[in-house]
Amino acid sequence: MKRVANKKLSILFIMCFAVSFVLTGCMQTFDASGYIKAGLDANTKGEFEAYAEITGSTVEEVEALYNQAIETEMQYIASYNVSDEKKEEFRQLFIDMYKNFKYEVGEATRNDDKSYTVPVTTYKLIIFEGMMEKGEEYLTNYAQTEVDAGRTPTQEQIEAEAINFMYDEMKEKLAACQYADPVTTNITVSPTKQGSQLIYSADTYQLQAIIESMVDIENAQ
Repeated sequence: MKRVANKKLSILFIMCFAVSFVLTGCMQTFDASGYIKAGLDANTKGEFEAYAEITGSTVEEVEALYNQAIETEMQYIASYNVSDEKKEEFRQLFIDMYKNFKYEVGEATRNDDKSYTVPVTTYKLIIFEGMMEKGEEYLTNYAQTEVDAGRTPTQEQIEAEAINFMYDEMKEKLAACQYADPVTTNITVSPTKQGSQLIYSADTYQLQAIIESMVDIENAQ
């Protein structure tokens, strides 16, 4: 069960990098709060229009990055002994999980150095809590049942059971989302000069912390 959980941890880091890559804007009048919200909406909710307009991208370009991140996630699931049907179920599960990320973007403050400070309040989605302990118990009982029946489960069978268990647990938690108390973090959006224009980008490490704070990934380790 722990091996499966560690792969899930890697998946969330990939999504974070996708966010930091996408969040780069270039405009005459810069709305830092709108920029952060549109970027987060594009990467978690699958809402691409606002971000495309703010950055001068096309909806197709933004959607392609979103789909690329989802496909990267699916490569991790595909490394396990799972059916094509289960892979597609996980694809939709990931999409649903990110859509349930809860956050509020506050009003930006312009700093003396022309950077902006944008407060983002996140509500941690409780989805992995207790999963490791329940998973270990489930797999122990599964293996014992197989042995009692005169069968020795293979590693592939155990991994398949672990994946199915994780899917069922995540789906159940998403059906009745629970969140931790809100936490507010400041994101810095800084300018760099390129010709006569200022190009704004958000701090990568701060964005990583924001993404991690939206789900109880620490409980999956």
